[in-house]
Amino acid sequence: MPRKKLKRLAADTHRDVPAGQYPNNVWALDFQFDSTWHGKTIKICNIIDEYTREHLAFTVDKNINAVSVTELLDVACLEHGGRPRVIRMDNGPEFIAHALQEWAAEGETIQAFIPPGQPWHNGFVESFHNRMRDELLEDNSIENLEHARLLVAQWSSRYNNFHPHSSLGYLSPRKYAEQWKQENTVNT
Repeated sequence: MPRKKLKRLAADTHRDVPAGQYPNNVWALDFQFDSTWHGKTIKICNIIDEYTREHLAFTVDKNINAVSVTELLDVACLEHGGRPRVIRMDNGPEFIAHALQEWAAEGETIQAFIPPGQPWHNGFVESFHNRMRDELLEDNSIENLEHARLLVAQWSSRYNNFHPHSSLGYLSPRKYAEQWKQENTVNT
């Protein structure tokens, strides 16, 4: 009888990294799944900044591999002023792949893997996913991938620009990030 291949875990699975202390310090990545009203699976990869809570980037597709994740990270880096110091994620195959390890090594980005089966160690993105599910995915019948991309883009804009967070002094993520940048540009 052939042996079942065990899932390969990332080498540094339990790195303790504190929550983001400033913008672009720690980005959290994770996947969220849904389906069209036809029953076709939709996979969403989200990136958020743990400090500002901004939804930095996303991609929606049937399948998202490690190369797609690195491309999404490149887009987020270009749009948000550079690479993060740390990316926090689980041990999914897309996140432990060589392509992502190479991407991280290129920019000396630390890969902080949460312990298997403990999603609360990636609480910022898990909370974000709960909000997205409650406010977007549960309330809409998704027609196809293009429709899903449009809905997520619209929701992301509303979330970043208008959703107040108590942990951010009831500012939206974008307003909080702008305020932080202004205060830290003046003081330097």
